[in-house]
Amino acid sequence: MATQTSIFRRRSEMKRWTRILPVIVIIYVICYIDRSNISFALPHLQKDMHLSGAQAGFATGIFFWGYLLLQVPGGYMAERWSARRWIAILMVLWSAAAVASGFTHNLTELVLVRFLLGVAEGGVQPALMATIRSWFPFAERSRAYAIFKLYTPIAAIIAAPSAGMILTYADWRWMFIIMGGAPLVVGLTAWLFLIRDTPAKAEWLSDNERHYIEQSRTEEGEPLKHRGTFKAAFGSPIVWLFALIYTLTQLGLLGLSMWLPSVLKTAFHTDMKVGLVAMLPQIAAGLAIILIGRSADRHGRHITHMSAVLGVGAVVLAGAGLISAQQKWLVLGAMIVGTAASIAWYGPFWATVTKLTPVAAAGAGIGIINGVGNLGGFIGPYIGGWLSDISGGGYALTQVFFGLVFGVAALLVLTLRKKLREATSAPPDRTGTAGTEDAPAVTSA
Repeated sequence: MATQTSIFRRRSEMKRWTRILPVIVIIYVICYIDRSNISFALPHLQKDMHLSGAQAGFATGIFFWGYLLLQVPGGYMAERWSARRWIAILMVLWSAAAVASGFTHNLTELVLVRFLLGVAEGGVQPALMATIRSWFPFAERSRAYAIFKLYTPIAAIIAAPSAGMILTYADWRWMFIIMGGAPLVVGLTAWLFLIRDTPAKAEWLSDNERHYIEQSRTEEGEPLKHRGTFKAAFGSPIVWLFALIYTLTQLGLLGLSMWLPSVLKTAFHTDMKVGLVAMLPQIAAGLAIILIGRSADRHGRHITHMSAVLGVGAVVLAGAGLISAQQKWLVLGAMIVGTAASIAWYGPFWATVTKLTPVAAAGAGIGIINGVGNLGGFIGPYIGGWLSDISGGGYALTQVFFGLVFGVAALLVLTLRKKLREATSAPPDRTGTAGTEDAPAVTSA
């Protein structure tokens, strides 16, 4: 009986995992699909609007410049006002922009809508990540952020067949309208019904779970209410170091994802085979994210996990460029391991960000790191294409470059070890930082 009672009690203390995280993941899957589905429409857009390759690339990439505008305000608004209300507003705005893409008729209209889509989506991720920080103690954040990062493989798996089905029975305009409008109803309803800004505001939360979250965060030196400032965020050296690391990882990751289909097509020759094998790296990435996040929380060695994963990614990606396309299974194996390693660092990274970033810089700081880092998504494909051109159309030089980028990121991560150790030896600072590198993780749900 005692065992059964403890099981029921345990389940009653996990609602942050079963209510908060799934909705957050769903919201950003919708967001990510609305951002990326233009890739499936591009051939049709180029034909109907008579766009050159450069114009199509510009219309796709302009999203990232709009995306920058609300990054810092997004995290700031989540902490100073309300993440729940802020994201609800942004959901309506980005869905409107996504649907409007289906009503464009020329390059100017398309560029404008894509830019506005970027603006609306720009404030979402920092606010979601600030929400995770409010709901999960540091000892659980690697897992929480790792689960959040599942939006990447989930969106990749959902977007292709959904877009393909719509384009089979309708045109690209209906693809934008349906994929931009239909998920809004489900997503917005779930968000408003289940999400609360903090555990203190969640009427459906048990007293035990609320007490655990608040007590754990207090013991870790974090105030339950944050009052950050823009000045503190922009003036924090650690924020800019994290931004540099994140830029390098995004540069390599998004550049890799852009060129992965081409590499696999060279090896496997047919689009059908490419479509099937391209799912394998995404599945491996999803598993790796969870396993690395869980291990980092369990052992408390966030820096070790990050640097090791990025180091593996660097070696595998650089080495993949030396594998002949005739050795297709080696190419596929390298892509599976490389893709998994290139994003499995995500959970420990953002857990470390929320731990080392000064509290006064927390919300806006997340926006700076995410916003600056996503510039890598803008320049990565261009660098990859340029390297492919100068190497005569091959991908060896491109892969070596991406491997080196991850290698540099791994070395920069190692510079954080001393900062975490110093923070560990210092008493909790409710206005500064508190670290846990190499300290045992707190027992958690």
